[in-house]
Amino acid sequence: MTHRSRAIGYRFSVIGLLLLTFNGPAHADSGFTEPGNGIQKNVPEDWPGKHELSVHLGFQLGFGGKLGDASGLKLTGEYAYRFHRLVWFDVQAQQLFGFGASTDPCAGNAASLCYRGGWMTGLDAGIKIKVPTKIPLVVEVPILLGLNGLYSRNCDDGGIAVPTFRTGAGVKYFLKRWVGVGANINFDMGPAFHQGGSCHKSYIDFYGAFDFNVGAEFIL
Repeated sequence: MTHRSRAIGYRFSVIGLLLLTFNGPAHADSGFTEPGNGIQKNVPEDWPGKHELSVHLGFQLGFGGKLGDASGLKLTGEYAYRFHRLVWFDVQAQQLFGFGASTDPCAGNAASLCYRGGWMTGLDAGIKIKVPTKIPLVVEVPILLGLNGLYSRNCDDGGIAVPTFRTGAGVKYFLKRWVGVGANINFDMGPAFHQGGSCHKSYIDFYGAFDFNVGAEFIL
């Protein structure tokens, strides 16, 4: 073999080694990351962080108040922090835009019927239990205490419901490790303290409400 042939062979050997060096990790990385590009399937959810932000939109039906509890469209924002494998500290802020059935006498005009439930702004805090399953579906159960402000009622008898107990159940399917979508149902109940209005004097009543929501959850 001539000196020129040995030099050419050496150059091809170096080029081949470089190709193996760069192509090997690229293929390995491609095989590792490719499953993460699609929707999760057949694996339990493994949260990538300890912080959760959620937003839900739904409908609330009030059922407790003798003179009407707030019913209508409900927007809920939520923050949670994981301090245990299954248990998260949870805070929920709620805003209800009231509308409902006109089944009660209007304030100042008993001959007409009005919706008297009004609007509600609420804040709840407590814990949320999140139980993973064998697929990326997570069952969630909140256990919260809260305070609900009641206002814009037909009888001008606004007030406050405190302490309220809030619980329910929901499910989230995690399309990615960091984002889930799903739905939940909840119940709120507790004493409500109303000021005197155009229909009556101040009074204490029972506050009760049921809500159904759909939304999304993000893990940070």
